[in-house]
Amino acid sequence: MTDPHRQIVFAGGSPWAAFSQNEMYKLAGESSTGPLHIRVLFAAMGKMNAFGHAELRVGELARILGTVTDTGEVMACRRDSVSAAIKEAKSRGLIAPESKARCLVLRHHIFQKSTKDRWRCSVHDLD
Repeated sequence: MTDPHRQIVFAGGSPWAAFSQNEMYKLAGESSTGPLHIRVLFAAMGKMNAFGHAELRVGELARILGTVTDTGEVMACRRDSVSAAIKEAKSRGLIAPESKARCLVLRHHIFQKSTKDRWRCSVHDLD
């Protein structure tokens, strides 16, 4: 019998593809990737666990969405800009309504991860 946690099954057996989480996380940190709400999606994809939760450290999302100065210093994104980006990503259905700066949640019908590494989410109290 196949382990259900190692299968990726979308509604109706629709086609699916894979992506590199490292590359998604890198794209989230590049201002040329696009608007902040798209970069929020990439950050979630880069950090998601098997539950679809992308738990982040305090201030991590602000740093990812920030800009790099000419001297190489990272200027974190303002808190209100981070909040607006999360709100926009939610309104477009890119992330789930329970998402917040400390944990971005991907919708299960869009994103799944096949793995036995089912680490917890302390932000949403999941094991």
